[in-house]
Amino acid sequence: MVRVPVEIPPELLKKPKEKIEYHCSVCGKEFPHAYKLERHELIHTGEKPYCCSICGQHMKTHVKEKPYSCPDCGKRFINESYIQVHQRIHTGERPFLCSQCGRGFHTASSLKLHEMQHSEERPFACSICGKTFRINSYLTAHYQTHIKDRPFICSICGKGYSRAEELKVHHRLHTGERPYECGECGKSFIYRQGLLHRRTHTGERPYHCSICLKSFSRHWHLKTHLEAMHSEVVAGFTRKKFPCSDCDKSCNSAAELRDHQRTHTGERPYQCSFCDKRFALSGTLVRHERLHTGITPYHCSDCGKTFAQQWTLTTHMRTHTGEKPYSCTQLCGKQFTQKGQLKGHQKVHTGEKPFSCPDCGKSFAHSGAMNRHRLTHTGERPYHCSVCDRSFNRSGRLKEHEKIHFGEKFDCPKCEKSFTRASSLKSHIRLHTGERPYHCSICLKSFSRHWHLRDHQRTHTGERPYQCSFCDKRFALSRTLVRHERLHTGITPYHCSDCGKTFAQQWTLTIHMRTHTGEKPYSCTQCDKSFVAPRELRRHTRIHTGEKPYTCTDCGRHFSLEGTLRNHKRSCTQNKNGSDTAVASGPAQPPDGELSQQDRTNNISSEVVTRQCNVNVWNLCVIYIIEFFLLQIYVHTRFLPPFILMKLFL
Repeated sequence: MVRVPVEIPPELLKKPKEKIEYHCSVCGKEFPHAYKLERHELIHTGEKPYCCSICGQHMKTHVKEKPYSCPDCGKRFINESYIQVHQRIHTGERPFLCSQCGRGFHTASSLKLHEMQHSEERPFACSICGKTFRINSYLTAHYQTHIKDRPFICSICGKGYSRAEELKVHHRLHTGERPYECGECGKSFIYRQGLLHRRTHTGERPYHCSICLKSFSRHWHLKTHLEAMHSEVVAGFTRKKFPCSDCDKSCNSAAELRDHQRTHTGERPYQCSFCDKRFALSGTLVRHERLHTGITPYHCSDCGKTFAQQWTLTTHMRTHTGEKPYSCTQLCGKQFTQKGQLKGHQKVHTGEKPFSCPDCGKSFAHSGAMNRHRLTHTGERPYHCSVCDRSFNRSGRLKEHEKIHFGEKFDCPKCEKSFTRASSLKSHIRLHTGERPYHCSICLKSFSRHWHLRDHQRTHTGERPYQCSFCDKRFALSRTLVRHERLHTGITPYHCSDCGKTFAQQWTLTIHMRTHTGEKPYSCTQCDKSFVAPRELRRHTRIHTGEKPYTCTDCGRHFSLEGTLRNHKRSCTQNKNGSDTAVASGPAQPPDGELSQQDRTNNISSEVVTRQCNVNVWNLCVIYIIEFFLLQIYVHTRFLPPFILMKLFL
């Protein structure tokens, strides 16, 4: 049987309904049904008409039981499958892996959100400003920024919010509640985003710059990096600027502008929970509180050293890599690991010294150098050792000193000296081994320390970079300049605690103190004598060695002491001047080629004197040789005193 198709008249067919779109009057979003529009509008009004009859909040907590609990932390769940997902937090299981970077996640939804970072997919766009988001909830929260109505007011500070959830989070600033805690170090946070802090422990940096391959732990750090370093390279990269109304500075965000304006208003809303100090920035407060808690969350992967701040770890890592990214643009081309070091170095070229001492008027390039200098006027030593009562004028010197008591010590295997740094021990050992690895390329002289070579090379180049601020004299060494300027200022910062005498230099005070203690640390290796200063030992050693390093330029005689040479020069210069005067006042000289009677007489006398001197020298040599052998006989035989033997022979 063949069926014949029946034609139905068009007027009998069901006509399709006309599609009706419902538009939100606030944000312009479209909805296919009126009830969905009504539900959406509650987001803008903040109205919550459906309330729990028991507590006024979520009904789930009352009508549904949570029979399944986590055996590790006790948290309860409605469904058993929720427990399996939750326990991955304790076991560390991350079964969902990213195909591009290999990162693992607890849930498939977390992986999906992460993969949007690689694809740069942002399917949810704001219909008002065009900003795009990866997650719909982010877009919903963003819409509140366009709504001027802020019905949720904080009862403490009066600040308004467009959503009740924002007000709830804001209240934590007043109550001090920090519900999100880091499982590694116990640090707690007000916001869930604070848990990104965990990346400081894991070292994770998921945001990579596609131009220089630098990586970051926060996405906004990457944005700031792109604007600062690659804004000309990245096409279309523009960021809205927020200008300050009090100065010409422009900020990259409203939050940055708010923080900047506190420099004008002086507002310090963040107070330390351990002391009374207040700060303008929350980040400054966090770093300050680590001084109280002792938390050092940043670890060096090479040597294990820990740091309280990220930038100190970054700077420290350059000691392992040898990286020096900041170069001087002047003629010297010197490189530095920190930007502040470069700025300080550039003042050497410009000669800028903006900080002046109010006591003596001396100028300095850095405020810290000026503050340290002022301690030389007051004699103050504000940094005290808690163990041995020694005091210091610099905190760095106290820290180095305290390592002797608490820290690791590096002992010299050759002598009893110990050091707080391995580099100091390495330099000290060269005194025993005689190693001099730093060689001058001009005179081939070698040195045990690199700064000794640097100072020595200035004797060849004639460079004198340190100028006196009181006169026109210049010096090759900074310490020579410091000692010289004390001649102008009259500063004698080193005081003897026993007699009150003051000194301009530290080493003179040290030697002076030995007159009170009786200490004589420098001993002669050839006899039993000891001395308070090394220069006295050097002078004494010349008695044994016979060394005479000081030579008279007039007569050629040699001396072992500089003072003896000075006394000799007075008499030598007088004799020379006397003979010159006698020649000038004598009779007229005969013609060339003829000798006067006086000249002949002088020549004969000179010859006689020369012969007599030669005889005397020969006799003295013979006497010394005989005396030497007689002394040796006496030492071994103890037969007769040397002076009796000398009389017998001579």
